[in-house]
Amino acid sequence: MRPPRTHPMSASTPPPDKQPSSTPASASDRGTSPHQQAARGWTAWLTFAVTLGLLVEVVTGLWILVAPFSLATQLVVLLHGAAGVLLVAPFAVYQVRHYQLWSAQTLSVVKLIGYAAMALTITCLVTGVIVTAQALFGRRLSSWADQVHLVTGLASAAVLIIHFALAYVRRREPLRSIPNFRRRLRRRGLALAGMVAGLYAAVGLGAALLPRTSVNLPLPSDYSLPEYAQKFDEYRGSPFAPTYARTSTGGLVNPAVLSGSTSCGTSGCHEQILAEWEPSAHRFSAMNPPFQAVQKAFARDRSPADTRYCAGCHDPISLFAGAKDIHNLSLSAPGMQEGNSCVVCHSISHVDQRGNADYVLTPPTRYLGESASGLAKRVSDFLIRAYPQQHLADYNRNILRTPEFCGACHKQFIPEALNRFGASPSQNQFDEWRKSHWVDPQHADKTLSCRDCHMRLVPDSRDPGAGEAGDLRRASSDGAHRHHGTIATNLFMPDVLKLPHHEEQRRLTTAWIRGETVLPEIAHLWPSGPVSSIELLAPAEAQPGTTLELTAIVKNRKAGHNFITGPLDFLRSWVHLRVMDGNGVLLAEWGGIDPATREILDEPGHIHTPGRPRDAGTLVLEGVPLDEAGQPIVRHELWRKAGGSGNRVIFPGYADKQVYRLNVPAGARGPLTVTADLNFRRYRQEFLNLVVPDMERESGVYQPTITKDSASREIAIQPAATARTALASPHVAAR
Repeated sequence: MRPPRTHPMSASTPPPDKQPSSTPASASDRGTSPHQQAARGWTAWLTFAVTLGLLVEVVTGLWILVAPFSLATQLVVLLHGAAGVLLVAPFAVYQVRHYQLWSAQTLSVVKLIGYAAMALTITCLVTGVIVTAQALFGRRLSSWADQVHLVTGLASAAVLIIHFALAYVRRREPLRSIPNFRRRLRRRGLALAGMVAGLYAAVGLGAALLPRTSVNLPLPSDYSLPEYAQKFDEYRGSPFAPTYARTSTGGLVNPAVLSGSTSCGTSGCHEQILAEWEPSAHRFSAMNPPFQAVQKAFARDRSPADTRYCAGCHDPISLFAGAKDIHNLSLSAPGMQEGNSCVVCHSISHVDQRGNADYVLTPPTRYLGESASGLAKRVSDFLIRAYPQQHLADYNRNILRTPEFCGACHKQFIPEALNRFGASPSQNQFDEWRKSHWVDPQHADKTLSCRDCHMRLVPDSRDPGAGEAGDLRRASSDGAHRHHGTIATNLFMPDVLKLPHHEEQRRLTTAWIRGETVLPEIAHLWPSGPVSSIELLAPAEAQPGTTLELTAIVKNRKAGHNFITGPLDFLRSWVHLRVMDGNGVLLAEWGGIDPATREILDEPGHIHTPGRPRDAGTLVLEGVPLDEAGQPIVRHELWRKAGGSGNRVIFPGYADKQVYRLNVPAGARGPLTVTADLNFRRYRQEFLNLVVPDMERESGVYQPTITKDSASREIAIQPAATARTALASPHVAAR
């Protein structure tokens, strides 16, 4: 969106030879000479009022146009808008009288220029009223009204000066001969200058006295800095180590500046986007019970300062407020419940591809009343819409549109400073995507990035930021915005926390996991159907008393990264395979759910153990982090992670398989029905049972199992004499 600009409203100021008196021309004026009429017009109180209004509009408009953003400039914007509205009525009265008095005069250059000034000024005033009304009651300024207002404002000011100069030169000598004219005119001029100076003095005083929200905070004298913050060059003495996240100033930031996301929606601007963000993983990244439980364990095992490692991505508001410190038992700051708030994400000004929250946050410049409520908030909303340059500069950064922006947090490793062993890789969706077939360096139009899939377009948007220029698949006039729910796989936690609009988030996420989501804008690149599919290979016939082999093939069809990805000790996707005979009797099952613990079963009665041999039990996509002693980490204590084992994931476009074997009972009745479900859960149930054992019961929400795709086959049972084996050759799908 092109930044609107606010600029001067101006109008034709009465020239010396065309000024009416403070009363309309009447029969008594017929004997008055044009010079006397002009002199009366120059010194009339209506002329003074209109001239004052025009002068205020010109000087405030020029201030807004050229001065940098500041509290004083915001006050000038308010003065400019108010003066413009107040000017409309007296200017209309004056202009009618002025026309009636001088329209019969012989056409001259001065008169032509006067007509031009009148037309320009009326246009400027009308468009000024339009943009003022839009700033008060609308969502955004109309670009045409804004630009016309700017051009006519500057043009009318220039034409006004020419008109004034020519008219004065034309009647200079006769006007000087009129008694007391020069004295009265001088008084009016001094009064105008004094009043304009007084207004600016009031603006300066107001800017000095109005309360301000402190943006930057000093580091407390007792703020703890881990020893490794100085030992390792990578942290550069950062007060936020061991995360790479940092501020542009190198210091702390007032949490009130980074929070308050609801104000983005209550202003009548971004309410759609606010509603999408409220139940999102970015919103609950800090407040969700598993994170809070792991963070407390981290602080106990190491130190509160070490939890800054997690906070760079999970709780940046508290991190930059200095709350991750031994002097703050809660490890939280006001606004923590917002996780990655609107302001946090949109204030990131630089990222690096190292990961571990390697970004720079540049705190925004707050508008007057932005953190307030009531009338003050209405003033703030008006200023943002009427004078949006700073708002756009702070929040509409091009870096937001890049995959590297996402990669700052969606790429992680455990540094030596934490595990005291050596750098150990962890989740890394960014590089998985970068190395996949979804990236075509030679053809940008064939590349799909993070936001193409996870931030779908919302058509018919009411958001003032709808449309986007510069995107290969978008236009500034497409009337759509990016969905800020960042739909992926976490449909469980919004329900647990009862977040606003959690039902809609669950619906969208469920459809996404099942592969039911259709994205028209990328449909030519992103195939329809399940994100991850399952195919079942089985013989057409089987003989009682023999071994039956079944092959389940799982393919990563549409994910832009590995399937699964993220914290591999959390996420689980597995094959649930069942074989039923013709009587509906269950002959074999792999991948069921234990009714007591609700954990995955390899076979009935045998709970799946992460890291088992690949050909044992059922196919489970997972990973097992190990500590320095080679012991599995089961409570997500990643600060102790030194390595890993049993990582089973599928690269984009590739597949994995598992062979299942069972002995067909001698008396089995056909046909056999084989069903294979590819299931998904966000959390490993064992982790929830260990770390947040009461969360599901207390919330009344239990972790769901979502089936991503299913396949089934029927196998005929043949007598031994005629049995034929027709086992299809298993294969792994190629990229």
